[in-house]
Amino acid sequence: MSRWISGTLAAALITFAAHSPAKIDLVTLPARDSTELTIYNSQDLTLVRETRNLSFAKGMNEIQFSWANTLIDPTSLQIDLKGAKGLTVQDAVYPAGTTQLIVWNIQAEEATSAPIEITYFSSGLSWSADYIVKANSGETEFELQQFTTVRNGSGEDFDNAVTRVVVGEVNLIRLIADLAKEGVQLEREEAGKAVAFFAMDAMSQRAAAAPPAAMAMPARAKEIIKKAVSEYYLFAVEGKEKIENGWGKELPNPKVSGIPFNLSYEIDSRKFGDQVVKFYKLKNDTQAKLGKEPLPDGTYYVYSDDGRGGLRFEGSTTSKYVPIGDDIELNLGSDGLVLFEQKTMKSERKNFDFGTNGDVNGYDEERTVRLEIKNSRDRKIPLKLTHYIDGDWEMIEASDSTYERVDRGTLRWETTIEAGETRVITYKAVFHNGTRVKAN
Repeated sequence: MSRWISGTLAAALITFAAHSPAKIDLVTLPARDSTELTIYNSQDLTLVRETRNLSFAKGMNEIQFSWANTLIDPTSLQIDLKGAKGLTVQDAVYPAGTTQLIVWNIQAEEATSAPIEITYFSSGLSWSADYIVKANSGETEFELQQFTTVRNGSGEDFDNAVTRVVVGEVNLIRLIADLAKEGVQLEREEAGKAVAFFAMDAMSQRAAAAPPAAMAMPARAKEIIKKAVSEYYLFAVEGKEKIENGWGKELPNPKVSGIPFNLSYEIDSRKFGDQVVKFYKLKNDTQAKLGKEPLPDGTYYVYSDDGRGGLRFEGSTTSKYVPIGDDIELNLGSDGLVLFEQKTMKSERKNFDFGTNGDVNGYDEERTVRLEIKNSRDRKIPLKLTHYIDGDWEMIEASDSTYERVDRGTLRWETTIEAGETRVITYKAVFHNGTRVKAN
């Protein structure tokens, strides 16, 4: 760790000491051989495992570890000698008059060298998922690529780091135990042929006002290894990278092409007002060439082929964690080329009931309502129109009787609107009020 080799208390040194206190040798702690970061967002928790190869003098050796200016949890610090023969951890000491420093006293039967592992938990590291969706010109299939962005605000730079992120709802106690057992190595056969690339710093890209249309990829391929552990998933990126404090790094997953989906335009005044909202719908399953692992929370940036060799931005939307087999619904917002208007064209009151004092106690009202959908796109669209009618009413006539009466006050049309078509649906209904309301 860079903080160990500068300053006094902030420096981490190995002290080789014989039984006589007159001779003390100070040797700078060697660089990490490897680091593993396993990041679990919901607890703001990262398990850090770092290995170093150390030389020990015969007798008592002191290893000092400082966590100054970091978010390391000192109560979680552990040292593991990995079963090295002739080495014993005698105790751990927090020196008087110092802060943020621990000293492990290790007894060596003879001079030797051995790998050690230091593990601890830290806050301040996080990860997030973004998705790039590129649909074909007919909007029947798309290509999907997931990007996992790791951000480091822990106060520590991590060199030679293998990065793993945890996807899913996890029992924290089980998480700690399972991650300690898993280690760096995951089963290679579970990786399939997945390939990923490390891209440039994602934080600067996300700062741009426009959503990312494409990602620049360096040449070297990295393997993404995915493994189910209990009720959660581990995503590990093959290879080692430097993740500096205050920076972010984007870890792209492989692209999946030819994913079939259902295009849907929907009108629902209680959900969307008078807007026509566009959806891409599918399931996280094998039929959609997905379904091997859950999809983390994230933002989807959706593009479609404009038919001229370019891309058209369709919209962006966020999605919650999607388990295997569950629905994926990408709400792309209002489509300005498909418009909806609802008007009451005529209203007439009749069939009055009067009380003994001449007051009106009830009446019927006949309304004629016009629903207009205008498709200005150059292709036909599938449409779901959900229309609400409140009160006690009966349908008299409708220009399009293919609707489904979902419940007492809800009608739904599912139809197709041709390119350039203006579709008009009119209906006449009678509404009963007061004493004219019919008994159920």
